Amino acid sequence: MTDRSIDWDPTAPDTVPERFEQMNDMRGRCPVAWNNRHGGEWSLLRYEDVVATALDPATFSNAGASRYAKPLPPLEFDPPEHGDYRRLVAGFFMPKRIQALELRVRQMAIDLIDPLIAQGGGDLAKDLSYPLPALGLCALLNIEGGHWGEIKAWSEATLLRDSDDPAERAIADAGHERILEFGLEMIAERRVNPRDPDDDVTSTLMAARVNGEAFDDDFIARALRIFISAGHNSTTSALGNALLFLAEHPDAQQLLRSEPSRIPAAVEEILRWETPVQEMPRWAVRDVEIGGRQIKAGERIALFWAAANRDAEAFPDADQCILDRKPNRHVAFGQGIHMCLGAPMARMEIRVALETLLARSRAFVLAGKPERARFHRMGVTALPVRIDS
Repeated sequence: MTDRSIDWDPTAPDTVPERFEQMNDMRGRCPVAWNNRHGGEWSLLRYEDVVATALDPATFSNAGASRYAKPLPPLEFDPPEHGDYRRLVAGFFMPKRIQALELRVRQMAIDLIDPLIAQGGGDLAKDLSYPLPALGLCALLNIEGGHWGEIKAWSEATLLRDSDDPAERAIADAGHERILEFGLEMIAERRVNPRDPDDDVTSTLMAARVNGEAFDDDFIARALRIFISAGHNSTTSALGNALLFLAEHPDAQQLLRSEPSRIPAAVEEILRWETPVQEMPRWAVRDVEIGGRQIKAGERIALFWAAANRDAEAFPDADQCILDRKPNRHVAFGQGIHMCLGAPMARMEIRVALETLLARSRAFVLAGKPERARFHRMGVTALPVRIDS
């Protein structure tokens, strides 16, 4: 990497408001900013630049460098391989599949929420936004629901991979390896007890052929690794953000309680307003200019979804959470060919959780100080509330 002066440090702010103040400031005066993370990278902060880059995989690769020894399919692959692998599992996120899962997710939500209501409150992060998406993932992948806690713990550990602390990176590596081991255990179990590939992601990957070739177990385990970790972490953050917003805004809470048809639009706006995954990387395939800055081939670029979603050029009153905002072209789930495959399931899980909690309560309010997730997540790790039923 070329030596350059540092424009900003996106990890510096200690609070969520400070994060957005910093992003807004940088977008205004240095929208293509250099920082020293990962040996040096560019941050794109304008909506226009973020979307254009995400929509140009020929110039901006997603396969520039894997976080681990081997790339994780399909996320860390470029076309045409990316499309080959993604198409194999895309059917599991079609509307009919999500509708079929919704009944199970709704019952899970009831089972988690009713004890909280009975005791007059609890921690909506630890008792709802953490378990529900992990349980939903277990249902999707035909994993016994009792595994949700360890899956959540391993996946949370992998989020430390970008840390500057070697001890934290070691925790992330251990979590990654354990998920791979779990994937191999799933593959071995399917060999003993075969399942219909039309109904089971693991069996689909085991039966698949690309250019006439089957995948080996290592490749399938790496594909399952993405499902098992990415399949709930961002949803946990997004649901926690929605619950925190409603706990702090009783008028909005009552509006959605009295008019539940407004909940889907509200989910979209909260996703925009507090984007659960702050940024994701790309790598320049060739020398290119963005916003007057010269980016060289091979340099890393961070697409700041969170900053793009607060860009006033794309969203009037961008720093206001307007629950019925239309249009709402947010990029909370990414953009382009790498747009989050599980977005339909995430939307369903957040909507179902809010519908269930609002229908079964009269009000919920903060009963202590919430705790927010560290960069690069935007989430809630503790959310104590009192619930009036």
